[in-house]
Amino acid sequence: MKVHLKIFLPALPEAIGDNELIVEFDGTTVRDLIETLVDRYGQKAKEALYDEKGQFDPLVQVLLNGEEWLAQDQLDTALNDGDSIIFMMMMAGG
Repeated sequence: MKVHLKIFLPALPEAIGDNELIVEFDGTTVRDLIETLVDRYGQKAKEALYDEKGQFDPLVQVLLNGEEWLAQDQLDTALNDGDSIIFMMMMAGG
């Protein structure tokens, strides 16, 4: 499967080498994509995506195909070939 990934996080582009790329991987879910990124890009990618408890960082927001925000309990959402995923940090303000 191939998905288009855009990254708006502070450390992940440094680990991967870019803030936008096509990721080809064997999985089928958002969680599989995240695990693939950590496997391929190592400790820096892990630190960018996971919190100190080893869980997917709750400050990282996931947007599927520009329209569906995925909550932490929706990381097993199935992906389709050609989907677009955006990772960004939750921002507070008012």
